[in-house]
Amino acid sequence: MRWPGSFYLSCRMGPKIFSVREANSQIPRLEELLYDLDRVRDRLRYLKGKLDVLEMLWGEEIQSESNPDRNEFLHYTEELEKAKGEYEQCARRFTDLDVVLKSVDTGLVDFYGVIEGRLVFLCWKRGEKTVEYYHHMEDGFAGRQPIPSGEMAR
Repeated sequence: MRWPGSFYLSCRMGPKIFSVREANSQIPRLEELLYDLDRVRDRLRYLKGKLDVLEMLWGEEIQSESNPDRNEFLHYTEELEKAKGEYEQCARRFTDLDVVLKSVDTGLVDFYGVIEGRLVFLCWKRGEKTVEYYHHMEDGFAGRQPIPSGEMAR
């Protein structure tokens, strides 16, 4: 029996395996997504700072309906919740691309790939022009090695 193409594609098992070329084609999109995450993180820090100041000034009293800063506190609390949702949405975009965001702070992203017949992570870090390194699944960033030249063209 032959399955309809869309059924087959929707039932793919496991992660997408990237060639080095395919991984490199994703770098502009990854840079954009990391910029979006930075923007949302900056907003989260700003809002958290505002809430911290109000809580330091008023303590538990900030919750009182008679508190003059209560509406401001509620506004920042609501904005913080919206920003958290936006952050989660941004982070989910990496999963949608079938990549693994290892570190938001350093912009470290891994792609599943195959080097010398073995499943590995093709490793890219923000600021690098291309994917030039890989590491074995169990090694992590510390085990980064240059991708063999024969694999770079694939």
